[in-house]
Amino acid sequence: MFKKYRVVSKTRFALFIIIMLVLIMGFMSFVIKPAYVSGSTEPVYETVMVRSGDTLWEIASRYVDDNTDIRMFIYDISKINELSGAELIPGQEILVPVF
Repeated sequence: MFKKYRVVSKTRFALFIIIMLVLIMGFMSFVIKPAYVSGSTEPVYETVMVRSGDTLWEIASRYVDDNTDIRMFIYDISKINELSGAELIPGQEILVPVF
């Protein structure tokens, strides 16, 4: 009823199995992966007016949560606003990322 097959070359058979597994895994990863991820990918910023005596540390401490390193948050603020140091001027508007 069924035809019986015999493996002539174990190396060719193993190579065939490996190639088939790679093709099947590639196909499955193509089919299963999410094509579109919902959610906002653009960062959200809040504009903050610098008051007299404000420092980056004080401004960052108003917006940072307990799970975020405040030093990295200050670095992000400096990078976004192209600040080279603590050069805040009263009346200056800076962007602060909001999570």
